[in-house]
Amino acid sequence: MSLDNVLDFIANNLQYSYLLILLFAFAESLVVVGSILSSAILFSICVFLYNNNLLDLYSIVPLAMIGAHAGDVISFVLGKRFGPLVLETQFFKKRESIIERGNNFIDRFGQLTVVLGRFIPAMRAIVPFLIGMTGMEFMKFYRASILAISVWGFGLIILTTGLSSIL
Repeated sequence: MSLDNVLDFIANNLQYSYLLILLFAFAESLVVVGSILSSAILFSICVFLYNNNLLDLYSIVPLAMIGAHAGDVISFVLGKRFGPLVLETQFFKKRESIIERGNNFIDRFGQLTVVLGRFIPAMRAIVPFLIGMTGMEFMKFYRASILAISVWGFGLIILTTGLSSIL
C-alpha cells in the first residue's frame, strides 16, 4: 500500500481520519513497529488533512499526541516486563547498534533521554522500551513523556503548517 493509496482512502473516508492519525502516531512510537514505520507517513497524513481543509490543527495535533504518548507508555511497560527476553530475539540482534546507541544515550542524559529520543527517528520507538528496562520509575518516565509529546506536538504544528504553505 502506497502513501497515495492511504491519502485517497482518507479523502474518500474522512470519518476514518481520526483513527488513522491515532493509529499511525501510536504505531510509529511503538517498539518494533516504530523501528520499521516511517514518521513521514504520519506527517504526510497530517499535512494532507490540514492542507485540504479536511481537519484543523485542533483535531490533528491532540490525536497525534495521544497516539504517540500511548505508544511510548506501552513500549516502556513492555521494556520493564519483557525487555531482556525481547533483546534476545533475532529482530533486535539485527538492530544491536541502535540499541547500543540508545543505552549510551540513556546513560548520558538520563530522564532527558525521553525528550531527546522523541526527535531522533531511529531512536524514537526504542528509547521508551530501553528506559523501561533501566528501572526508571513509571511516573518519572510518564512526566518526561508528557513533556516530550508536548514539544513534539508543537513541532507537528510547525511542520504541518510549514509544509502546507510550501505545498
